[in-house]
Amino acid sequence: MVAGSSRSRASTQSDAWPRRTFLRFAALSSGLALLPPTARAQAAELAFAHVTTREAFDAAVRRARAWRKPVLAYFTAEWCPVCKSIHRRVFSNPVIKTRLEAIALVRADVTAFDAGNRALMEHLRAPGPPTMVFLNPKDGREIPRTRLTGAVDANLFLDTINLAGL
Repeated sequence: MVAGSSRSRASTQSDAWPRRTFLRFAALSSGLALLPPTARAQAAELAFAHVTTREAFDAAVRRARAWRKPVLAYFTAEWCPVCKSIHRRVFSNPVIKTRLEAIALVRADVTAFDAGNRALMEHLRAPGPPTMVFLNPKDGREIPRTRLTGAVDANLFLDTINLAGL
């Protein structure tokens, strides 16, 4: 009886390998799996325009409109732990990186909370970091129902891009 149960356990362990391999493959093929830390470090950074004032933001939006690109305005700060989590878990996702290639990316850095930052936050009614706002390439206005505030995961971000029609 003991020998039979050890054979059963051994066959269960050998059956687990194909199952784990399949699950990893399924997760990777869905595009929602996060990269391992070494691959994350090697992944290319997204090309965000860095702004700290409303004037710089308006100039970045004008450039994007000239290229007929929608804009993702991302309010972030060095002291914001949720922003760092979004950077690691959302912006490092290869599917999201691909989807963002067609979008002008503007990082509004509010680390040094000064008059220029406050004016920019008031202009877009951003309560603080992290806040993400998608802007229409035609008129530069916010695309309805695409504002994200606080913690965001890859699935919610992709759903929002889809909702925006981008």
